This record gives sequence, structure tokens and C-alpha cells, in this order.
Amino acid sequence: MEQEIKNAIGLGNPELLIEWEPKPEPEPKPTVTIYDFSALLLKHEPPKKQR
Repeated sequence: MEQEIKNAIGLGNPELLIEWEPKPEPEPKPTVTIYDFSALLLKHEPPKKQR
């Protein structure tokens, strides 16, 4: 039965060769650390009100 299923979808046929193209590597995204995020918050923080 397993062989019949393989033949039905073409996996049992030696003439059918699947050519896989390698996928290009995605560009690495810049990593943001907690320290970068903290610096960004401090840079854009509104001025504190004085008492």
C-alpha cells in the first residue's frame, strides 16, 4: 500500500528528480539590546517637572 501511494504521487518514479534551489540567507536584522532601548528612552524622555 505504501508503494502504491508513493507511485501515485510520483515518488516511486526514478525519472522524477526534484531539484532544490538553495534559499538565500536572509539579511541579519540589527539587534537592539536593553541598553540601547534605555538610551533611546532617555534621549526622548520629556523634561521632568521641578517641584
